[in-house]
Amino acid sequence: MTPEQILARLTEVLTRDFDVKRESIRPEAHLFEELDLDSIDAIDLAVTLEEEAGLRIEEEELRELRRVQDVLDLIQRKLGTS
Repeated sequence: MTPEQILARLTEVLTRDFDVKRESIRPEAHLFEELDLDSIDAIDLAVTLEEEAGLRIEEEELRELRRVQDVLDLIQRKLGTS
C-alpha cells in the first residue's frame, strides 16, 4: 500500500468508527487533543487495524501513537512499505 492509500483507509476507519470529521484528519493532527480520541478509542483503533490489515500492534507501540502520522508510520513499518 502507498502512503496515500494508507491515509485514505485510516481516514475511512476514523470517520466510520470514531465519528471524526474527515476534514480534521491530516498527518499532523493529534489523535487525542484534535481528533478527540481517548485511550479506549486508541485501543479500539488498534484492534480495528489489526483485524483489517492483519497487523499485530504491541502495547508499547500503541503508547507511542500521538499523531495521525505516527499511526501512518506504524502501519507502513508493519506492512514493510516504508
